[in-house]
Amino acid sequence: MIEIIGVVSTVIAIIGVLANNRRLRWCFLLWLISKAMSMAIHVDTGIWYLAVRDAVFFVMAVEGWFLWGKKKGKGL
Repeated sequence: MIEIIGVVSTVIAIIGVLANNRRLRWCFLLWLISKAMSMAIHVDTGIWYLAVRDAVFFVMAVEGWFLWGKKKGKGL
């Protein structure tokens, strides 16, 4: 099951990068989902340094969502 969650998380992150390349704000929502899934996997398996990394990226995605919300543009 962990492998499936990891694959889904990776696919969501790739779609997030593609959305970011097109300057679509909703890329951050995908990254939030992807990082939450990755963090759950890393916590469950006890890989704490990767769980911390995922938490940092999660916070950065929240910041990006709010910063891009202040700008006019495409996306949500």
